[in-house]
Amino acid sequence: MEGTTETMSRRMRVRYVRLAAWAGSIALSVGVVALVVLLQLDSYHGMLGNAHRQLSGSAIGTVRMLDQYTEASLGPLLAMRNAIDSGDPGPLHIRLSEVQARHPELPTFVALDADGAVVASTSVPLANWRGALAAPRRTALGVSVRVAITDAQGAEPPAIRVLVDSRVAQPAIFGTVIDAERVRDGMRHSMLGGIAAMSVFSPDGRFFVSNREAASTRWTGPAPASGSAGRYEDDTWLYAWQASANYPYVALVAMDREGIFAEWVRQARPSMLATLALVFLLNGFAALFDRAYRRQTRLVDALSRSARHLGDVQRTGHIGLWEADLAERTIAWSGQVHEITGLPPERLDGRIGTYYKLVHLDDQQAIVDWLELFSHGDGPYECEHRLCRPDGREVRVNLRAARIVSEEGHLILAGTISEITALHETRQRLQDTDRDLAASEAAYRQLLARMPLPLLIVREGCIEYANRLAEERLGGASTTLVGRRAEDYLDAEALDAFRGGAPEGTNITAWIEPAYGMPFEAELALSDYRDSRGVGTLAIIRDVTEQRRYEDQLNHQATHDELTGLPNRRALRERLDALVVQSVADSTGLMVMFIDLDHFKVINDALGHVLGDQVLRDVSLRLGDVLDGVGQVGRFGGDEFVAMVPFDGSPVKAVEILPRLQRAIEEPLSVDGTLQRLKCSIGVAFATRDGADADTLIRNADTAMYDAKRSGRHAWRCYSAEMHATAMARLSVLTRLSEANLDDELALAWQTQHDGTSGAITGVEVLLRWPSAPGDLRGNDRLVPLLEETGAIVPVGQWVLREACRQQRLVLDTIGHDCRIAINVSAQQLVHTDLVADVRRALAETGARASALELELTESAFMNEPERAIRTLHELRAMGVTIALDDFGTGYSNLTYLSRLPLDKIKIDRHFTARLLEDEVDTAICRSIVFLARNLNLQVVAEGVETDRQRRWLLDEACIDMQGFYFSRPVPVQDLGRTSRLDPIPL
Repeated sequence: MEGTTETMSRRMRVRYVRLAAWAGSIALSVGVVALVVLLQLDSYHGMLGNAHRQLSGSAIGTVRMLDQYTEASLGPLLAMRNAIDSGDPGPLHIRLSEVQARHPELPTFVALDADGAVVASTSVPLANWRGALAAPRRTALGVSVRVAITDAQGAEPPAIRVLVDSRVAQPAIFGTVIDAERVRDGMRHSMLGGIAAMSVFSPDGRFFVSNREAASTRWTGPAPASGSAGRYEDDTWLYAWQASANYPYVALVAMDREGIFAEWVRQARPSMLATLALVFLLNGFAALFDRAYRRQTRLVDALSRSARHLGDVQRTGHIGLWEADLAERTIAWSGQVHEITGLPPERLDGRIGTYYKLVHLDDQQAIVDWLELFSHGDGPYECEHRLCRPDGREVRVNLRAARIVSEEGHLILAGTISEITALHETRQRLQDTDRDLAASEAAYRQLLARMPLPLLIVREGCIEYANRLAEERLGGASTTLVGRRAEDYLDAEALDAFRGGAPEGTNITAWIEPAYGMPFEAELALSDYRDSRGVGTLAIIRDVTEQRRYEDQLNHQATHDELTGLPNRRALRERLDALVVQSVADSTGLMVMFIDLDHFKVINDALGHVLGDQVLRDVSLRLGDVLDGVGQVGRFGGDEFVAMVPFDGSPVKAVEILPRLQRAIEEPLSVDGTLQRLKCSIGVAFATRDGADADTLIRNADTAMYDAKRSGRHAWRCYSAEMHATAMARLSVLTRLSEANLDDELALAWQTQHDGTSGAITGVEVLLRWPSAPGDLRGNDRLVPLLEETGAIVPVGQWVLREACRQQRLVLDTIGHDCRIAINVSAQQLVHTDLVADVRRALAETGARASALELELTESAFMNEPERAIRTLHELRAMGVTIALDDFGTGYSNLTYLSRLPLDKIKIDRHFTARLLEDEVDTAICRSIVFLARNLNLQVVAEGVETDRQRRWLLDEACIDMQGFYFSRPVPVQDLGRTSRLDPIPL
């Protein structure tokens, strides 16, 4: 507590002294700075006053100079006045020239008549002197004189014109000129000519001359009185003016405040710098004093703390101090010795013998021997022994000593005594532990030797231990690893891990270079290894060469197409994203192509999947050859490929590769002894115009490819925003035509079939309508291809079948007699659904009659799976359903299949009917179809009949059943009764 109070008091004194020193230094610095500032401000005001006085003196001097110039010019004028008494021009010019020669400082002399016209002149008389005649007369040198400042006249500059009346009538006046340049030269050589702006004006403010062109030298005040003077100032200039007492001119002199201030700064700078130096010096002395005082205070505090710490250390560590005089046999103790020995202070009487009696009997001789040896400088400087305390407890202590010779020449031993009982016991336990560790280490090394993997122990970069497998795998038969440097076998990464220490469970991958054999990749499991020699690193080595090879294989399989070896969809996305980033960074172009093989499914179904796979492999090789060194290609799926081509310059140049790709695919392929020819459709998108990521670019290129297919296949298209809008519109259409709301969206229209002779209705065809459809999708021609393209034709076709069956009775009742209702069935319904089951279900649910139902199928419906199609049609026909072949002649027209199909009717496509009697080929085709149907015992119906000539021609060819706008357009069911009927045609 006392030490804390003393420390606080000392700190307060130190703070007070430091504050006093700094306060004195700062006060003195402020005083000096304030005094210098006041002196310099006074100096500045003095300079301003002096400048005003100088300006006034300069103005007076300028006026005097002008007065002298004026009066000097009167002398030659008076001489001419007195000398010339005739107006004869010849002698007059001679006299003027003589005067001019004697007074070259005056540029010209003239003789004027009473009106101011020039009678004679020493120079070309350009100036008009009449203005000067208006000046008031003044008396000078006893004669009447006129003095005027005139403005510039043409090439003549402003001037002071001096006129004296003649004694004769002609010439009436003599005159001369004081030019501006002479006055300007005089002003420049005046005292302030180099630093002040000086000007001369007439009293009414007309400018005459200035030593510089500056706005500050323009007179703006009222006309001053003769002989008056004054001065004034503004924010930037000081002014002084003086008006001549005898002549009409005013001198104005101005001086720039900035120049005065700059001069004041120049003069004040040494004083201010000296002041700052003095302030820095004062504060430097204060800082030096503060630092010295603080250093002294810290030393005092350090000594005080050291004394306190020494006492604390002695008490905490049970350490006592002692000092023994061997000659006197006395010893002095510190207070801590009482606690170690267990003796109260009064029993430690200062004799060595008292301490000796406490020493254990077995250690007393050792103490005597130690003191004897140490006193002669031969023994160790410390001694351990046991003491027997009065309380019966035995403690072990350590004596440490140093030899000192006193002033009397006595040998003094001084040192410490500390209790080490606990330390001794700990040391004993450590020795026991070391023995146990040595045994455990031997067992551990036996375990390591039997480890089924190579194992190393490395300490400080050196291999300290290697088991048998490590020796065999890394060293070989004739090389031992122990003692060798780890860097001979391990790569840099592994060495860094060894040097940095390895926490438990650290695993790294490194390359191992054995003494013999090829380097191999290994996984190292690292952990700290500790034994009696310190800390090392234990490494278990597992060869992962085969594992890496397997992982590489799996990674290749994960990113490449198994069939073609090209990058798969996942790898394509990753590579395309990387190419987009690179394209943006390099400001280059990137073209993405979506390639789809046209009608590949036909080849695949016809030749089988094995040969179809061979075709895909050949196509991938051809694409790779075209794009080698130019771009990359991958298989997106099925018969679809995606290619990426970076390019510089215009996209127009980039698309030149597209025809090459098409030609490469079009080359005939030899497959199983046959030549197959493929074509392709290609969609193109450009980064970043059409997308900034892989998914967007591929999707847009796919959209462009489908646009190419819709245009007729074997084409390429570049993506545009209109394509996207069209696709979204189509998606919107299909979303609306979901199966849940077909009843609300779709409707049926009915077109009658007629007997061409009587006009009687022989059948009705069901046509699909979408009344609320957007754009041009209300009728069959646009709607059905969209449904077939997207696969939505299946649920819509089932709905048409069911709805037509439901309205069958109403239709027949409206017509008034039985006939067949024809329903179009798509190829997808025939292939992808159980059409027989769909028909049975529709008939059962609606109660419709199969005998009144007719299904129309196109030729393409039988091409994919002809055998299945034939079985399906037989089953339907067995149910009583009539089968008709629609649009005959526009498809494959395979007569082999036609002869096997269970057909009842053939419908001539409207394309041929429309050109009857106009095109010989179409007419011949119609005649052939009717002939073929008649010979196959099939009923034939002609579609698209629109004129009576077509009707009559068909009747002539024995085609009785007809359908078309000639008879009726498609109408709602309630309008079927109003369809046209014809008068019979006479036979």
